[in-house]
Amino acid sequence: LEVTAVAAGSKKKLDELREVLKRSPYVEEVSLEGRRVEDPFTLDKTLIFPDGTAAVSIRLDKELVEERASALARSVSLIVFTINLVFQLFFLLILRLLYLKPLKEIRDEIDGIEEGTFQKLKEKGQDEFGRIRRSINMMIDRIKERDVRAEIISQFIHLLTVGKGFNGEFVELMRRVLEISGMDGVIIGRFVRKERDRIELRVIGREFSEVKKVNTEELEGIEPYILLTEKEVETSKEELFSKREKELGIRYVAGFPVKAFKNLRGFVIFFKESKDPVTPETKKFLRNIARSISVASEIRELFEDLREKLRKEEKLVQEMIRTLVRGIEIRDSYTRGHSERVAYFSKKIAENMGLTSEKVNEVYMAALLHDIGKIGIPDSILLKPSRLTEKEYEIIKLHPILSYELLKNIEFLKGALDGIKYHHERWDGSGYPDGLKGKDIPLIARIIAVADSFDAMTSERIYRKGFSKVEAVKEIKALAGKHYDPEVVNNAVHILLSETPPTAEDYLSAKTIKEIEERRLDYFLRDSLTGVFSRNALEFAYALFKEKHGSFKAFALDVVKLREINIREGWKKGDEILKEVVKKLEEIEGAAIVRYSGDNFIIFTPEGLPDEVVREKIEECENRLNVQLRLTKLKNVGDVELLKQDLTKLEFEENW
Repeated sequence: LEVTAVAAGSKKKLDELREVLKRSPYVEEVSLEGRRVEDPFTLDKTLIFPDGTAAVSIRLDKELVEERASALARSVSLIVFTINLVFQLFFLLILRLLYLKPLKEIRDEIDGIEEGTFQKLKEKGQDEFGRIRRSINMMIDRIKERDVRAEIISQFIHLLTVGKGFNGEFVELMRRVLEISGMDGVIIGRFVRKERDRIELRVIGREFSEVKKVNTEELEGIEPYILLTEKEVETSKEELFSKREKELGIRYVAGFPVKAFKNLRGFVIFFKESKDPVTPETKKFLRNIARSISVASEIRELFEDLREKLRKEEKLVQEMIRTLVRGIEIRDSYTRGHSERVAYFSKKIAENMGLTSEKVNEVYMAALLHDIGKIGIPDSILLKPSRLTEKEYEIIKLHPILSYELLKNIEFLKGALDGIKYHHERWDGSGYPDGLKGKDIPLIARIIAVADSFDAMTSERIYRKGFSKVEAVKEIKALAGKHYDPEVVNNAVHILLSETPPTAEDYLSAKTIKEIEERRLDYFLRDSLTGVFSRNALEFAYALFKEKHGSFKAFALDVVKLREINIREGWKKGDEILKEVVKKLEEIEGAAIVRYSGDNFIIFTPEGLPDEVVREKIEECENRLNVQLRLTKLKNVGDVELLKQDLTKLEFEENW
């Protein structure tokens, strides 16, 4: 971008102007040559003075600009995630209020109906719950009619509403109806659920029963007539009967449409093998049977619809919770699936211990959400690949409290809160946050503690390999009675050894994971100037090299008088020397390099690599850069702490 500006003063004072510009924020370099570089971080301007013009090129500090931009992006991302989290938790609470609570009220009231109290439900609302209440009240009204056959009707309703449907018990009950009414059989036609062009025909006689599904256009005789007119039919006219109806021996029918809330659901046709009509009282009884089937069938269908919706709602709730959990785990891709695996093992252990289904579900939910409080832990601590400091560990220990505070006001999670808050308590009282001991620790938390530790032990981390299942179980058994409840451990052992959790959905691509981990590695472990391991990564690099090679050698390398070079020729020159030194060291086969301080490096090499190879590379570097490098072979390579002590001594030696 070319900018022309009028400047006060004189062109002769450009050097003063350059010094002023260099002190401006974000400015890295000011050139008076006007290089016209195509670079978004370089601004070229033409200044017009009274005594002429001058070109000025200003280069911004790219790293500082990107660092500020990255910090802003992380802050915005955290704010957006937090808002989304609060919104989803609020949505879960609304689901609870709108669906689960009204359903529980209806279920509690239905319990009274099943016990025979027949207390009418309070009618309220125009939604599906209101429809269910009105349907049940209609059912109760039918039952309370002063009819000698009320017992049979109530049994029909009970059969159909409690979910048993048109089973063998229903067939036997219908045969009692046939016997009492003097009828020889019944044809029950019901539209197939969600298929208005298909109908299920159920024919029940004194000695036989059959069921089949047909298309509605295949119906003949009395059946399609009732569906079309939606009216009751009583007739003995043979010309109205279909061939199939005649084959059944039908000579008289009393048919009724099956309707509920003006919706046609099918028909019920009672028939006799004689033309003798039924009495008005019997017809009323048959009509009540048809109505009972109608209302009960409607209730059953409403319950089926409701169950289906609740299953979808439950699935949605679980997916939303999993999304929340994955939102935490995505910050550290090495923990992907951890919470779902812990939930799987915790549920299996709880079932093996004989807990009720309600308690098992509470264990599962607590285990799924046990680490959600890690959203409040800074990335610099949560994702740190090396050993935490004492202060950092104290911050990590806050995550169970954060999880509890985040979820404590969600009604349907009340039973899971103890497991979330106390899953890091230990049997001997050495855990946190409250130092609970033994059976003072809630059982749900003792179960999760075992599952959580097992998955942590067997998971691969960037800084160590995971244990095998057998090794992890041995470790947990060894700590039973110290860290873990012995009873829980006994119930968990065979599950941990034999069970394999289903693979969690891969919500991150392999490419994305690789990019994230490379960026994390650069952020935490790499020296920004040279690209080798930083001082903070010394223990990590040491552990990796030791695991890979077993025995190895270590050298300390110092760029002699680098400080004087920086003062004399500028920091840029010193940085170029350091980068060139690293470039040459990286030519050493199998070596790992750590920048331990400003001008000091540590070089790890395989035991079988001759020392002369390292020394030759150092000499080549000295000749090429015209600098002096000092190489010292370190002795205490068997222990990283002793190695660090040797390095500290070298740093403070007078001649080093």
